Amino acid sequence: MAKKSKEKAMDLFYLDMDEKEKKKGKKKKNKELEKETKDNVIDFDNEIIIGVTEIPDNKPKSKENKKTKKQKKKKKNIPQKKSGNSEFKQVKTKKITKEQEQKIKKRKRRLKVVKCTSLILIILGGMVYFLLSPIFNIKNINVTGNEKIAKEEIISLSGIHTDDNIFSINKIGAKNSIKENAYIDSVEISRDLPDTINIEVKERKETFMIKFGNAYVYLNNQGYMLKIAEEKLSLPILTGIKTQEQDIHEGNRLCEEDLQKLEEILKIMEAANSQSIGSFITEINIEDKQNYILRLEKEKKTVQLGDTSNLSTKMLHIVEIIENEKDVEGEILVNTDLSKGSVFRKKV
Repeated sequence: MAKKSKEKAMDLFYLDMDEKEKKKGKKKKNKELEKETKDNVIDFDNEIIIGVTEIPDNKPKSKENKKTKKQKKKKKNIPQKKSGNSEFKQVKTKKITKEQEQKIKKRKRRLKVVKCTSLILIILGGMVYFLLSPIFNIKNINVTGNEKIAKEEIISLSGIHTDDNIFSINKIGAKNSIKENAYIDSVEISRDLPDTINIEVKERKETFMIKFGNAYVYLNNQGYMLKIAEEKLSLPILTGIKTQEQDIHEGNRLCEEDLQKLEEILKIMEAANSQSIGSFITEINIEDKQNYILRLEKEKKTVQLGDTSNLSTKMLHIVEIIENEKDVEGEILVNTDLSKGSVFRKKV
């Protein structure tokens, strides 16, 4: 019995030891877990974690903390909510003066102007580069309207050459150069892109001549001196002119008095052509505007025309005498009273 009681006592002792050790082991494990949780706790105030929002602290704040925060807010001028009102105090900002505003506006305007001008310059530069490219080099020069003046001479006068850039030519300068030739009345120059120039001219025509030494000066109906040559054309010769010899040059015009008389000569020629006798007139003396004298060389007759009044009637009388006095040399007088008829004087 004693042995059994001892054995039971020993068993109880070991059981108590086992339970104590188990408890100690549990305590150690709990301490280790607490250390690990402490180590793994994140301090949201001092650390920043990407992707994790800050967990609001719902703990009631102490009065001391509130006071200190209020003092900090007052120092920093942070707007606070008024009790019972939804309005906030506005933060004090610096006011901009009118002068500063004007300066800012001026700067903005300048920037806009700079941007616009630079853009325009870039565009213009590109256009100039394109227009001056070899695509627009002249390959053809066409000349129309010329009869007396050769095409090559007109092109030479213009100063335009093949392989020149079509936009680099001076049209006004070329026109003036071509018009240096007295035969050229007007010039039109046009561009036919990409490589052709068209020159259209209108020439003056010889209608009269004047004697100049052993040569003749060709005139048009505007009194321009077109050419001085030895060749005699089948045109009426004007005699009795007032223009001085030193003023007789190609491209010049007759003096003012001769130009006024020339207008009346054109009326005489128009009336003569209407009666088909204009080609008979070989010479016109314009010295006296009250009595123009016509020379009909082939008909061997001279006409004392008088002034330019009643030209159509005078021409009818001239035609009648020419038909009646064919191949008879003499003088026709139509500068008298035509109501009594015209007069023909035979040369004795």
